[in-house]
Amino acid sequence: MIIYPDTAEEKLGFDVLRESIGSYLLSPMGHEHFELQKPSSDGDWIKEELQRVVALKEVLQFDDPVPLYGVEDVREGLRQILPSGSVAEVELLLYTMRVLQAFRRIKGYFDQRKEQYPGLHEITRELGAYPDIEKRIAEIVDDDGRIKDSASSELRQIRRKMISTQTRLRETLMNELRRSIGQGYTTEAQPTMRSGRMVIPVRVEAKRKIDGFVHDVSSTGQTVYIEPAKCLDLNNEVRTLEAAEHHEVRRILIDIASRIREHIPTIVRSCEVFGQVDVIQAKAKLADRLNAHATSVNDEGRIHLSKARNPVLQLHFDSQNKRDGTKRQVTPLEISLGEDWNTLLLTGPNAGGKTVAMKTLGLFSLMISLGIPLPADEKSEFCLFDTLIVDIGDEQSIENDLSTFSSHVTNLRYMLDRANEKTLVLIDEAGTGTDPAEGAALAQVVLERLTESGAKTIATTHHGSLKVFAHEEEGIENGSMEFDQDTLRPTYRLQMGIPGSSYAFEIASRIGLDTALLDRARELLGDQKVRMEDLISSLEARNQALSKRLEDAELALSDARVQRERYEVLFEKLEAEKDDIKQNALAEAESVMQRANAEIERTIREIKEHQAAKEKTKEVRAELESFKTQISKEKQKTASKKQKRSKKRSNQAKNEKGSVARKPLQVGDQVVLDGGSTTAELIELSGKHAVIMAGSMHMRVKVDRLKKVAGPRKQKVVVKQVKSSGEGGITALKARQRIDIRGKRVDEALSEIPRFIDDAITTNLNRIEIVHGKGTGALRNAIHEYLDSTPEIAHYEDAPYNEGGPGVTYAFLK
Repeated sequence: MIIYPDTAEEKLGFDVLRESIGSYLLSPMGHEHFELQKPSSDGDWIKEELQRVVALKEVLQFDDPVPLYGVEDVREGLRQILPSGSVAEVELLLYTMRVLQAFRRIKGYFDQRKEQYPGLHEITRELGAYPDIEKRIAEIVDDDGRIKDSASSELRQIRRKMISTQTRLRETLMNELRRSIGQGYTTEAQPTMRSGRMVIPVRVEAKRKIDGFVHDVSSTGQTVYIEPAKCLDLNNEVRTLEAAEHHEVRRILIDIASRIREHIPTIVRSCEVFGQVDVIQAKAKLADRLNAHATSVNDEGRIHLSKARNPVLQLHFDSQNKRDGTKRQVTPLEISLGEDWNTLLLTGPNAGGKTVAMKTLGLFSLMISLGIPLPADEKSEFCLFDTLIVDIGDEQSIENDLSTFSSHVTNLRYMLDRANEKTLVLIDEAGTGTDPAEGAALAQVVLERLTESGAKTIATTHHGSLKVFAHEEEGIENGSMEFDQDTLRPTYRLQMGIPGSSYAFEIASRIGLDTALLDRARELLGDQKVRMEDLISSLEARNQALSKRLEDAELALSDARVQRERYEVLFEKLEAEKDDIKQNALAEAESVMQRANAEIERTIREIKEHQAAKEKTKEVRAELESFKTQISKEKQKTASKKQKRSKKRSNQAKNEKGSVARKPLQVGDQVVLDGGSTTAELIELSGKHAVIMAGSMHMRVKVDRLKKVAGPRKQKVVVKQVKSSGEGGITALKARQRIDIRGKRVDEALSEIPRFIDDAITTNLNRIEIVHGKGTGALRNAIHEYLDSTPEIAHYEDAPYNEGGPGVTYAFLK
């Protein structure tokens, strides 16, 4: 991918993302791999890298920790032992063993999960396994970098003999030292070493009193260091053993170097693969922090971003929020390019977010080219570009005799020479740096040429003529950053299809500039220009009002969907009850028929037995008619009771509704806005205005827009013994829906769950998520046992596979 100019990454802020990824890298190989990784336009590699990063992000969130630890780069040390007969340094052996252990652990981890993470398994397959070398190095070197006695049987024997000889030497030397002290020849109670031999300190005047050899004299000349004659042979033997030890250690190190030498090419390659995995995990950690996703990528030039957030601004706000305790969030963007139009012209007031929106697309292009997921809705789509050209900021240069305008023209010439359908062009403040009319005309012809070339272009400007041009020209669209006309503050929301006003006069008036001066400025500006700015302001105001109504409509629609689902459930329940009633009625009718048939059979039998005597026949018929009358009365009685109950319920509902509607509004009442269907709670009354709450959204409205539909909701009080947090309660905005207890002991984890559940109940959450990982399953089983014993939990289940599977438990509250 071609990027122009060389400072483009810094101008867009991508150096901040590079620094962030660098902070997550664990090894020198990872740093080297990321430094060598350049923005790419290879679609296949980008898609595979995005899949790998997202897979590792899922591992970090839901699976056991990846055994990816920081290791040293041993490649240069291994190259030094390539010549035959080379001696391996002990430090190199220790680092090599740790590197080989890391290879083995990572390879084993993804071998066990090859079905879940095939892309990561494919990469880690290249990591070599060297159990014999690991074992041999472990036999030779201890954790402190010392050669072990077990390195060879010969070395063990030499060191045992050395210890025995040194012990005899020390005993002999101590005997001589004690004798010298007794005779007053020395005052020090310990022997010392000189020239690698053990000696005793003796006063200079007594040096001829001791039978031995002088090895050294103190700096004052008052003490000489003598090796007693009795220790000569033992000292010689120790020196001989030390030389033997050195020779054996050298032989061992040459031998292990020769064993490693034949595997050096594959170990070096494994180090490179380790660096690649390290970079993937660093990208995954950044994606996790940004809540980024692997959006769809295409080669057709389409860009459709939903809920897109500038990653540099998000990192800045995260750091600021942690430092200051604030809760600033990035306003998401909704932006399209490359289908109905190739060029987007952004207008609006200064500091309204135009440049941030434009830089967001430049950052996304660089992130995609390096296989980094985007902080946007996962349904978003982004195009792969071959070239990124940026004209942002001032590049004037005294050395190169470049003014601000000259530097802009240089950039424009470059982009016009190279722009095509695979190019993304970003131009900040098009047409500035020279006469406004000439600058606007020049910017217009540049945008025309770029649009014709098929390049995807985003430009910001304040020139009114360019707004008209964008409105009339095919393939170019206006866009603006929304501005709240009541507060005269930007909302940072992007509006497609609407040009933006600069609001220069409004902002100047708010700041306090003299009204007469502003009137004179409007007069100088011209009536047509003022009317156009007023039209833009009016359009923006209407758009804001429509957006508000759309937001209310969407809220009402959401509530209607909830109500519909509720009524569908109720309808199904009623249908089931109807079927039950029908079955019961049929069963009762069948019972009645059986009784009637039995009565008729008995009557016929009596008639036959009495040979159809008239008196008896009349008597039996009378009994039969009486039985039929009794059944009919029971039936009418049941229907009457049912009708009375239904009428009573209907009258009660009407009375309650009328009573509620007649009562004055008070805090806690259930109300609807403008006769809508969404129920909200009245939480504040202040004169002719009120504050209502629907879900987590608060709205300030006039009282006459509200209609009371019910009194205060009955409160369900749940008394629990909960440790005080010192925060005076928890709000819905502070409530957590998810808790991560991976890595904790069972008792630690269980101590956090009760408070977590209490907070969820307090804030009316329906579902909570407990991330415990898979591991051995002990923590998961303990959590499930606790949930079984908790009456507030209706039921629980494993999360869907793509959201953590058995590593995450969804618990549903009653």
